[in-house]
Amino acid sequence: MAVLAWFFTGISTFVLYVCFYRWVFMRNFKGPKAWPVIGCTLEVARNRWRMHDWVTEYCNRFYPTWKMRFPDKDVVVSMDPANLEYVLKGNFTNFPKGEPFHVMFHDLLGNGIFNTDGDLWRRQRKITSYEFASKVLRDYGCDNFKAHAVNLCRILDQASRDERPVDMMDLALRLSLESVCKLGFGVDMGSLDPSLPTLPVVKSFDYVSKRLADRYVDPLWKLKRFLRIGSEKVTEEQLKNVNSFTKELVLTRREELEAAVHHETRVDLLSRFTEAIKEEPFTSDPIKDLQDAVVNFLLAGRDTVATALVWSLYAISSHPRVEERIVEELQQLEAEKEKDVSLDRPFDDFAQLLDYESVNLKMHYLQAAIFEAMRLYPPIPANVRMALKDDILPACGTTIRAGDSFMYSQYSQGRMKQLWGEDCLEYKPERWLRDGVCQQESQFKYPVFHGGPRLCLGKDNGLLHLRITLAMLLRFFRLQKLPTCKMTYKVTTALLTSDEGLKMKVQKR
Repeated sequence: MAVLAWFFTGISTFVLYVCFYRWVFMRNFKGPKAWPVIGCTLEVARNRWRMHDWVTEYCNRFYPTWKMRFPDKDVVVSMDPANLEYVLKGNFTNFPKGEPFHVMFHDLLGNGIFNTDGDLWRRQRKITSYEFASKVLRDYGCDNFKAHAVNLCRILDQASRDERPVDMMDLALRLSLESVCKLGFGVDMGSLDPSLPTLPVVKSFDYVSKRLADRYVDPLWKLKRFLRIGSEKVTEEQLKNVNSFTKELVLTRREELEAAVHHETRVDLLSRFTEAIKEEPFTSDPIKDLQDAVVNFLLAGRDTVATALVWSLYAISSHPRVEERIVEELQQLEAEKEKDVSLDRPFDDFAQLLDYESVNLKMHYLQAAIFEAMRLYPPIPANVRMALKDDILPACGTTIRAGDSFMYSQYSQGRMKQLWGEDCLEYKPERWLRDGVCQQESQFKYPVFHGGPRLCLGKDNGLLHLRITLAMLLRFFRLQKLPTCKMTYKVTTALLTSDEGLKMKVQKR
């Protein structure tokens, strides 16, 4: 009886404590109500498959700032541009990506630019920013983007003749793979061959990327990696394929540069990094430094551009009025150039019209349509930073303790009526136009390309790629989503990818 009484007393005490905790400590808490010990883990797990919309709901409810409480830390979420500017720029050094992020993604990204902080990050960014500012690299990229867009048009042309639907997600990934590999490494992968071959290294890369992102929601990943079991065992095996590919690529490029008389003829990023690292290695292993650079550029250049292209196509094709205005803009460009597009080589002829100046100065509505698509469907839907020291957000006075995380959601921020008006959920490219000219918003109101010192170095290059590709596609084809294809996002921590791809019917204009 005494044991039974003790048991019921303990249960009653625990229930009273839980009720007291929820009533007293959580009563005015701005965020999902937490439980003792486990925090809001259960609610997060329950909403995992709609995570970005769940975060958006809380952002609307507690705009501009709220918290998620977990067993080991708090996560402060803010949509206020002033707070983002403070974290991403004003007090940048106090909010790095942090050691947990570095450890989680080190197997793939190593010490590359997207997985480092401090001096190592600054040195890599300095080299990268110098190269991206080069007119030679810009022109090299422009020519490559047009060539690959022409190849994609030929594939779609054949699909229209065969009356065969296509998966634009798959084709966009192939397109961006070819572009980033040519611009970044000076190699052709052959994935846009008419036969659309499957490349083993790409399959390995995709698997590893997904599994490493899943580590965010897998508390046992370190144990599984140590024991070499389950998904971590497969990840290790697939990583060998990726590392073998990058090592062969790096060693081949070093041999080519050493044998070449005029090194300056190679303008791809890998060649430029190879020369820079020869003078001052990032670490004690320069070969691994270059392998990390390859993987980081591949991840950034391929997946983000492909994701932005797919959601832009989806948004534009779902709004015929927008699509027609873009086509009119492209036809006007043809008229101004006073050049007819031949029936024999229409894709090549039109691509010649898309020089750098025309794409940047004559396509304001197309650019507005891209910006608007990325507002509602940002390629990277959320980002997290870790506080090194206690801090206070200036716009709202919220305290962040050392070790806590600061999260900003590009997906949610694009859906805030406080920032974008009552029509924030509508797709309206016109909101970006001032007297017919596309105007950009503050990088902290529109952090699709991040902001502050970590502002995306490939922003202009990526937008150029998108404008050229969309101009080619929309000039020659009508693309319509199949009714059976549902455009829902796949929840990962890295990208807003479509869960079912984007199956589309292709018709020639």
